[in-house]
Amino acid sequence: MKIKDRLLLQFLVLFAILLLGVLASIYVVTDKNRKKEFNTRLRDRAVTVAQLFLAEDNLPSEKFKDVIKKYPQSLQGEIVRIYNKDYQPVFIKDNSYQWPNAIIHEVSLYGYIAYTDGNRQVVGISYRDNSGDFTILISAIDVYGGQAMQQLLRVMLVSFLGSLVITFLIGHFFSRIALYPIKKVIREIRIVRSMGINKRLNETNKGGKDEINELVVSFNNLLEHLEQSFIAQSQFISNASHELRTPLTSIIGTIEVTLHSEREKEDYRKTLELILSETTNLDSLLNSLLELAQANIDVDKLQEVRLDELLWQVKDEYSNNAPVELVYNLTPDSRCYTFSGNRHLLFLAIGNILKNAIKFSDQKPVTCTLSSQHKKTILSIQDQGIGIKEEDISKIFQPFFRSFNANGYAGVGVGLSLAEKIFRLHNVTITLYSQLGSGTNVIIEFPHDH
Repeated sequence: MKIKDRLLLQFLVLFAILLLGVLASIYVVTDKNRKKEFNTRLRDRAVTVAQLFLAEDNLPSEKFKDVIKKYPQSLQGEIVRIYNKDYQPVFIKDNSYQWPNAIIHEVSLYGYIAYTDGNRQVVGISYRDNSGDFTILISAIDVYGGQAMQQLLRVMLVSFLGSLVITFLIGHFFSRIALYPIKKVIREIRIVRSMGINKRLNETNKGGKDEINELVVSFNNLLEHLEQSFIAQSQFISNASHELRTPLTSIIGTIEVTLHSEREKEDYRKTLELILSETTNLDSLLNSLLELAQANIDVDKLQEVRLDELLWQVKDEYSNNAPVELVYNLTPDSRCYTFSGNRHLLFLAIGNILKNAIKFSDQKPVTCTLSSQHKKTILSIQDQGIGIKEEDISKIFQPFFRSFNANGYAGVGVGLSLAEKIFRLHNVTITLYSQLGSGTNVIIEFPHDH
């Protein structure tokens, strides 16, 4: 079932329940008031009967004449009985219907009762006269009231069905209007699918906060992310193939030249050393590529990592007697610098940055400062190396990119790209500041988990 039809059906059912509840409440209240009003008429009729038969000598003549005028105005199907204190009928001698003694006793006990017996309503009153205590019971059928309630029921039924039909038509119309933006988005998504991922949906309500606009913005952001991922993947494959082809071509060329003619033993040794060097570089490149690909897989293996201990282990692993200084500006609460992440990947990322700092510093001091602040922990790795040109800073995290002044140093340009990717997967911010010839400062900001 389509969303439009499901919403329409749900709204129609809800409206039907509410309307049925309102109509039923009106009917019940109206019927209750009808019965109450008819009981009042029955009570007045019972008083009139009592005054006619019992109170003639107690009433002024004019008022008694009014009683005589009212008495013939009987109700539909009226039955009246007067009982004395011995529960015997008096004044009206008609044995066609008699009330049980229990009812008569209840009236004399409470002074007034009212109840329904089938389609009849019954009222009983106690009447005290100078002749004694009497009980008057009267019942009648509210014919006109019943007909009015039946008419009201028919009107309510017709109104209920008519309202459902009208609500269905109006709901169908407005559901089409309400869901039109979604249909428009669906059409645009089909166009994007057919024309390419570089297309974007139109944001008709720019700056708005309705759900449709949020959906469009989110989908456009997803397309942007996918496009950038595809571009990055394409560039990665292109760069990786180029970087892999270079050492392989060198190895193959060296072997072919060596095999072309007989060589001295020393020439074969030099050839093997060159092949070993190129193979070692190729192995390093392959390991870097595998680590770059593995970062997405292992990021979910999280554990609590104390950054001060991790930094010390990174220094111990990668410093190789280089002048690396650790500076800690931390609070006593270790939770402030404990981070939830993949320890191996974080070790690899920080290690790559420290290795670069050591490599490009030429034995000049490297300072690693770990500071805990209110909502984050900051790691600063400051070197005094060759630095980076300003126009190259924006490219430094791209895979296989190397600045012009780094060509004299070993490496394939994957370390910083891998570190940036690992930090991004951990929601860690990395920022690089550098000046050519004056060193580089890498700022890594870890958000607090607690």
